[in-house]
Amino acid sequence: MRKLLIICTLLSSLMSPCEAQQKIRDVFLQMPDSLLPYLTSNNRLDFLDFMDSKMKAGVQNSLGGKSEMLTLTDDLLVLQVSRSLHMEMRLFPVTEAVDSCQQVVCMITTYGNDAPESKIALYTVKWNPIDASAHLSLPTEPYTAEFVETPSVGLSLRQANLLDAIANEEQKKTLPWLKFVEWKP
Repeated sequence: MRKLLIICTLLSSLMSPCEAQQKIRDVFLQMPDSLLPYLTSNNRLDFLDFMDSKMKAGVQNSLGGKSEMLTLTDDLLVLQVSRSLHMEMRLFPVTEAVDSCQQVVCMITTYGNDAPESKIALYTVKWNPIDASAHLSLPTEPYTAEFVETPSVGLSLRQANLLDAIANEEQKKTLPWLKFVEWKP
């Protein structure tokens, strides 16, 4: 029995880390500092500890401001990095393995308060960049983006324009959506 346990332990350690579904928390911890220079690796660990403890997940970032983790699930992470930088990360499935994994990271970074604009980037779970056009049909004009799950998993894109700067929250809800982009695994 003991030999069997040792053999199973050795075999499981030889398996690729991507043979099982990744969780966004593990991917977030491996994120290179160059992609989010505001936050140190200790800041990222603190976020997860606070979320696990059901506490407000706020830290002081490297620029002296406050950053807060707003949401953490197995496949979604939402950060308010600064007053004018909002970031969302989600794990999406892919049909063909990328870096030996069946998942990729879709990251939405939204800059600005008065006239926000989003940027969407795709990465492997090992943080190698992926061409987004292979999986998403993105507009060429400025847009704001957010993850949605209705009617299917994807992104909602709304045209970014100066109306955002003058519209109140009720008016923003009625502004036209540019499109819904469904995730293409």
